[in-house]
Amino acid sequence: MQKEHLCVTVELKGQKHVVTLPANSNYEQLLSELRLNPEEVLVFVENESVPLDEHVRPGNARVLKVVSGG
Repeated sequence: MQKEHLCVTVELKGQKHVVTLPANSNYEQLLSELRLNPEEVLVFVENESVPLDEHVRPGNARVLKVVSGG
């Protein structure tokens, strides 16, 4: 039997947030749940950047704000 939900702990600005998502959610949906603009952040899992369309893996993720300028 497949799980209906998954939990992920997200580190954002030095704080940890536990987010529960429907099974098969992707990282873009995770950012939406956190009310973050996907164009302004990067998501890392196990110290590697992950594509936003990848399925969320239960466990830990880190979200970093992208700084750009000219």
